[in-house]
Amino acid sequence: MTHVTEDDLDDLEFDTLRTGDHISAARRLSELAEAVSGGVSRANVLLRAGEQWQHAGDHARAAELYRRALEDGGEVYGDPRAYLADALFELGRGDEARALVEQIRADKPRDPEVYRAVAEVLYAQGDASGAHEWATSGADVVLALRDHAGVGGPDEPRSLATGSLAPAPDDAALAEDSLEALLRLRYRARIDLGRAEDDYDALLDDLLKNDA
Repeated sequence: MTHVTEDDLDDLEFDTLRTGDHISAARRLSELAEAVSGGVSRANVLLRAGEQWQHAGDHARAAELYRRALEDGGEVYGDPRAYLADALFELGRGDEARALVEQIRADKPRDPEVYRAVAEVLYAQGDASGAHEWATSGADVVLALRDHAGVGGPDEPRSLATGSLAPAPDDAALAEDSLEALLRLRYRARIDLGRAEDDYDALLDDLLKNDA
């Protein structure tokens, strides 16, 4: 058995970015998944292995690893179903992919990165409307976490789009890191859809000015 840490996985992926050898990385990660005994979950390693297979263009193997990560049930980043949906779209299995997207929607995830991942998948498939919807929902999650201190009450913040009550926060600081990416993707989708700028776009402008 092998003790594997997040740093080990990050180092392997960093080396792969340098070499471009995604197949070797995928094989190494697949081997580690069978031997991991602490530090990170087996599901986490399987998910990373699937990503490397997908980068290598082997979407069938990627889908297999994503399914195994789901079946394992261990702790992972994001939602493996979003990655699996991406692989299934690439395999021409759009109905299965969209069914997974609907499953994720029904679960109402609290992690804005899940919304970003789904929005990116849909945008890559030419579904600007779906990408816009998911990016907006993800931004609303972040805005709710930003404004809501975790105490319910009559003064709970409401989303810009719907006015619905915002969810209680889990980790506002971490979620904040996702906001710019969500708003950028949302803006691209709005351009494709021919929509005028709105309050979310103004928020993106503010974020970009602060980064400058």
